[in-house]
Amino acid sequence: MSDMTSKLSSIIETTFSQYGYPEAFLAEYDQMECLASRAGRETFLCRKKDSGDMAVAKCFENAVYEPNAQESAIRNIDHPRIPHFVKEYRNEQYTCILREYVSGETLSEIARERELGQEEIIGICEQLADILIFLHGLNPPIIHRDVKPENVIIDSDGKVYLIDLDIARIYKEGADSDTVFYGTRGYAPPEQYGFAQTDARADIYSFGVLLRFLLTGSIRENKNVRVYEPLQRIIGKCTVFSPEKRYADMKTVKKDLMSANPKAQLFRRIRLGLVAAVICAAALFAGLKAYQKATYNPFTSDHVPAYQSDDEKIGQAVEYMREHFDTDLFDDIDGQATAGFLREVFIDVYGLDPDYARGINTDIPRESEEFFLPWGWDDAQTMDRDVVIYAAIKLYDPAIVADWSSLSDDNGYYPGVRVALTYAEKHGIGQDVNRPGDITKGEAASILADADRVFGGESD
Repeated sequence: MSDMTSKLSSIIETTFSQYGYPEAFLAEYDQMECLASRAGRETFLCRKKDSGDMAVAKCFENAVYEPNAQESAIRNIDHPRIPHFVKEYRNEQYTCILREYVSGETLSEIARERELGQEEIIGICEQLADILIFLHGLNPPIIHRDVKPENVIIDSDGKVYLIDLDIARIYKEGADSDTVFYGTRGYAPPEQYGFAQTDARADIYSFGVLLRFLLTGSIRENKNVRVYEPLQRIIGKCTVFSPEKRYADMKTVKKDLMSANPKAQLFRRIRLGLVAAVICAAALFAGLKAYQKATYNPFTSDHVPAYQSDDEKIGQAVEYMREHFDTDLFDDIDGQATAGFLREVFIDVYGLDPDYARGINTDIPRESEEFFLPWGWDDAQTMDRDVVIYAAIKLYDPAIVADWSSLSDDNGYYPGVRVALTYAEKHGIGQDVNRPGDITKGEAASILADADRVFGGESD
């Protein structure tokens, strides 16, 4: 250590000792820099005197803060993207908690330095979502309560870390009124101001504000700033005032994030190619039926279809849907499955938003956050097997039918259906429905029951 560094360290140590921090802490660590300061809490960058190891110390005034019931669980967290607990020092005035130092830049610093691209933002938020999924999945769940760009570190390899976990502490009753609030204003949900008890949805709210900040540069909604619609929908659902109306868990948030990633260049090329093919073929207004009749053969040369589905298995599928979803919509086994029937199933059985389920596409067939079915069909439109397979897979994992990267050409058949059929064949969805054209409600039940078993983990 140089003379200048030694003198500076001595000055800092003398200054810090005047504040009454624990003697053992001052004896074992050099306080290099004050990283943050607020009433009752200071955060320092420290270096261990005997090894040179860096750490971050968060020192709390005991008169203001006290450990909560989760403190032991918080310190025992073992996750590669959460700094590990190092040591605690305590005296009558202060408690200093040391955690592993993570080298990198905070997300707020990165956002100030350069404009983040949409796909980069989604990638960062997916990693952050994984960390929150882990925390919320512990028993008992741990709620961070201060998710914000300043508490997200990005290292040189692009890995995301969540820091400042020790904010998950409570304030003593009767302390200064400002200390009743914990978290960061703007990022904290309404319930952290005393409207209700916080749970995982408090972090989901903060996550939504963080996503808005990265996309718009502001934590507040601005109607004049255009945000990619799927991401805007995620932000809106994360930041609803009432916790009951937000996402129920971070897994669903991440799933929607993955679906929202446009994979911009590839998707633009595919969509442009699709538009050109549709226009040239002059088959746009005929819908999916015209595509099938003109350009698509659902059977290979060595496949002879059985035009009659297995009635016994269809009956079992209807019973499965009745027992697992408490619905009698499929009881009319031989009734015709139509777009109106399918939309009713979307809403009553799977809980889709009615406007989303009933939305009518007036443009070319495409995926959209405004409507579930890509085609502009009225309720009387009959449904064939391939469309119901597409809908069944999309209900459980929209990302599957939105990812067209596996397709090597454009044969005129809607890409989302082509991808869904490949997935269905691999996993056995719709295997008991052999009718090549319009299907019955019972056959629709068979496809949906297969999908539920596959995505629910009851099938290989």
